[in-house]
Amino acid sequence: MEAFPYFLGLAAVFSIFSFGLLYRKVWMWYLGWIVFYLMASYFGSFFVSALFEARTPAQEASAFVYLAGGFLCWLPLVAWWAKQRRSFGIRDSRPKSSAGD
Repeated sequence: MEAFPYFLGLAAVFSIFSFGLLYRKVWMWYLGWIVFYLMASYFGSFFVSALFEARTPAQEASAFVYLAGGFLCWLPLVAWWAKQRRSFGIRDSRPKSSAGD
């Protein structure tokens, strides 16, 4: 029973996120950038600590391999999310006319 408030809070957070994704609200797109920033800072902390603790060139190389692996996972996701902006927010139902009405 000690974890019940945490489960309730997690359910509320996921409900809000599902509402944002279902109706494609623009705040959800910006919240996605915050999530990507937090992911980068979390994985970056491993890289910085491994680099700080490295005593040999092999350990430094291992830290940079970890960084490169993180970029290979993170950068395609960020590039994809940047292209999704047009599907979030208010949609204009009228086609744009080039006649200058």
